[in-house]
Order: sequence, then structure tokens, then C-alpha cells
Amino acid sequence: MCALAGADLSGQDLRGENLRGKVLREADLSGANLSGQSLNDLDLSGADLSGADLSAAVLTRVDLSGANLSGADLSEADLGGADLTGADLTGANLRDASLARADLRDANLAEADLAMTDLGGADLSAAEGLTDDQLAEASVDSNTLLP
Repeated sequence: MCALAGADLSGQDLRGENLRGKVLREADLSGANLSGQSLNDLDLSGADLSGADLSAAVLTRVDLSGANLSGADLSEADLGGADLTGADLTGANLRDASLARADLRDANLAEADLAMTDLGGADLSAAEGLTDDQLAEASVDSNTLLP
């Protein structure tokens, strides 16, 4: 397992890089291009992904607890089962993304674009900055835990 914890990868084009098994906890990935990447099961807790391009990335079961995703492009990304507790998603683009079964307790969703976002079974029970207008544009189900 390669440890990149705390590494400065800001602004890097990481498309096509093999990041499987890497530890990226608290890494600086701000402005990085990770579009289309398969990042399943990675530890990105506390990482700075502000302004990063994660469009169409596969982030299932990823630990993004406490991560900074403000202004990130997560459109069409798959974050099914991801841990986003305490994450900052302020102004993030989550249009057409899947956050099914994701844990978003204490996450900040202020001004995040949730249009057509799948929130089925997600835990939003203590999410911050979430508005009725955002929820009206998203897809929720009977298993979604709302604030």
C-alpha cells in the first residue's frame, strides 16, 4: 500500500493514474482532475478536494469524512455508500450524481447543486445548509433520513 497521506497533488491531472490501495488521507488535491477515475474504497478523509474535477468518478464506499469538497465538480459521480460525515460540499456540483446510502451527517450542503441527485437511503439527518428547494430537485425515497 502506497501512502500519499498529506501529499500535495493540487492542480494535478490524475486521470488514468492508478490510485487503488493508496492512502490519501489529508492530501491536498485542490483543483486536481480526477474525472472518470475509479476511486472505490479509498481513504480521502480530511483531504482538500476543493475545486477538484471528480465528474463521472466512481467513489463508492470512499471515506471522505471531514473532506473539503467546496466548489468541486461531482456531476454524474457515484458516491454510493460513501462516508461524507462532516464534509464541506458548499457550492459543489452534484447534478446527476448518486449519493445512495451515503452518510452526510454534519455535511455542509449550502448552495450545492442537487438537481437530479439520487439521495435514496442517504443519511441527511444532521446535514447543514440544506434547503427545501435543493431537496425538491433531488430524488429521495422512504429510506432517506432528512433533517
